[in-house]
Amino acid sequence: MSRIFAFFLALLWLMAGDQQLRAAPEARTGHADVALLADTSVVAAGEVVWLAVSITPDDGWHTYWRNPGDSGLPTTIAWTMPEGFAAGDIRWPIPHAVPYGPLMNFGYKDKHLLLVPVNVPDDLGNRQRVMFAARVDFLICEEICIPEGTDISLSLPVGDRSVKGVDSEQFIETQKAWPVPAPWVAAYTAEGNGWTLRLAADRLDAPLRFFPYAEGVIDAPAVQKIAVKDGYTYLGLARGEASPEGPQAGVLVAGQGEAATGYVLAAEPAAFEWPAWPETKQSGQNAADTMSAWMAILYAFIGGILLNLMPCVFPVLSLKALAVVRAAGETRTHMQREGLAYTTGILVSFLMVAGALLALRAGGEAIGWGFQLQSPTFIAILAMVLFVVGLSLSGLLVLGGRFAGVGQALTEKEGSAGAFFTGVLATAVATPCTAPFMAPALGYALVQPPVMALLIFVGLGLGLAFPFLLITYVPALANRLPKPGPWMESFKQFLAFPVYATAIWLVWVLAQQAGANGVALLLVAMLMVVLAVWCAGRSARLAKMVAILAIGLAAALVAFAGQQKGTVSASVGKQTWSKERVASLRAEGKPVFVNFTAAWCVTCIANEEVALSTTEVQQYFADHAIVYLEADWTQRDAPIAIELAAYGRSGVPLYLYFPVGGEAVILPQLLTPGLIIDRLEAAEGGV
Repeated sequence: MSRIFAFFLALLWLMAGDQQLRAAPEARTGHADVALLADTSVVAAGEVVWLAVSITPDDGWHTYWRNPGDSGLPTTIAWTMPEGFAAGDIRWPIPHAVPYGPLMNFGYKDKHLLLVPVNVPDDLGNRQRVMFAARVDFLICEEICIPEGTDISLSLPVGDRSVKGVDSEQFIETQKAWPVPAPWVAAYTAEGNGWTLRLAADRLDAPLRFFPYAEGVIDAPAVQKIAVKDGYTYLGLARGEASPEGPQAGVLVAGQGEAATGYVLAAEPAAFEWPAWPETKQSGQNAADTMSAWMAILYAFIGGILLNLMPCVFPVLSLKALAVVRAAGETRTHMQREGLAYTTGILVSFLMVAGALLALRAGGEAIGWGFQLQSPTFIAILAMVLFVVGLSLSGLLVLGGRFAGVGQALTEKEGSAGAFFTGVLATAVATPCTAPFMAPALGYALVQPPVMALLIFVGLGLGLAFPFLLITYVPALANRLPKPGPWMESFKQFLAFPVYATAIWLVWVLAQQAGANGVALLLVAMLMVVLAVWCAGRSARLAKMVAILAIGLAAALVAFAGQQKGTVSASVGKQTWSKERVASLRAEGKPVFVNFTAAWCVTCIANEEVALSTTEVQQYFADHAIVYLEADWTQRDAPIAIELAAYGRSGVPLYLYFPVGGEAVILPQLLTPGLIIDRLEAAEGGV
């Protein structure tokens, strides 16, 4: 009996199939609404029916054009139709440039209709209704990319002639906004790393952007330069991975917003001279343009404030804490003077670092934030300075005599000089780190003119100095600080230990860069400093001479330590990163995790200890066959610097995860085991 009942239900389901499909013209995927529309409510033999797949992404999400740009996949439609019906190609609306981190994609953020013409056969026989079914697949992205798809269908009655459908107005509006055939001749010429479109028109609405049909022929995020001369409009394009060959077709969009017009053009190769490009660039032409200058300065300021909470700055907090407590016992004017001196020290240091960074990059060097810590000589000098500061805080340099005054001048000296030096040292120790909000601001700064770039670095420095400056200018905050007293001497000596710890860390970094010989020379230099301190406390003239010689020898040893060569050994369980290695692994269908790190980056080391190297994360990597690659930037490495810049970063850390078949997912700069696993599972879930 049960089998008969089941058979009867199956028969009813088959009989009702047409009704079920008819009731499913709309669907909800994970992050979009999808519908199948028709411009007619009746299908007539021998006519053309226009169907449309309507996709409405959720806020903040986007889908892709036929050429998705730097990443992504175009929407596909697989039709199921009665025999004799023939669906044409998708008619794509005008695409939009969609910045996605350092990449530039081409697609749609809002509701859009993908129209398709369908040729109806001349003879429909005795059909009463016609069923159109479509399988729609698309990639939809926000911070992560998720392939989504759905089956939708539409049933229409058959009649003698077509009748306007309820959605016909949507078709009319969409067709009005279609790209139109270009009314002028287009040509192009290629040279070096660029190529130029020449259009026989001189009255086009700006801005202009060319969207090629072929993938990889342009560098999508790069500025598309524009010039008008002698009746022609020229568009300068940066070459992508593929070289333009033969006719180059695409859509040229003139204007922006609802007033934009798209022109379908096909440019033939030709020989002509490039124009002199103007200095100004079009707005909205690359990923950096999505951030305004004031927003970049604001981001830098917030990043500077957060930099105070990053692991790299913890060691210098002792100096700032001591300065704050000292200032609490002084007059308001004195406190403000110290706050300004501390801020000035930070700003001068940031401007020096930024100036050197910009000058070197302008000279063709592939470097980024924290570049000075890639110099073993700088590491050795900074380690020695912190060692001396620690001795001063411990009271070992307060021995009387002229030499003691030198040591005291570094951190113990009360007044503006000591506050200024504390700001300098805070900057030196902070530069290995990149705090939240800093990455986009610094990435923006490095592609701006020097004056604007320096203003962004000033904003970063002001953010770093802001907490201390706020205390010195707000009496209510200063009144909450403990009052100075005899306890301060013990407090000062205790604070020497974080400074010693920082010096030890720098010696370890030097070991990665300069090897055992470099470390040995630096340790001997430190011994010479201790000898000089001891001799300076003696009254004999010979002791004073020995102290001077010891200082000179220490300086020479530090210089020699920085000249030694070392090798950075690969960690167990990690493979060395290269762009080619990532491409090879992805071609093999393997998920890849890349850790851009450096031995001098305290945040990197902290993340590796508390998150990446934990059993929980390592087991997850093993269970999911994730290949772990390490890009070590301890020493200068141009390919790593270039790759960081490609993701809008000027320094480490940077963590990338490449799921199988998906685009790179950027993880936050501060990691926990749970955060890593959640982000990776979300990425895999989308694939």
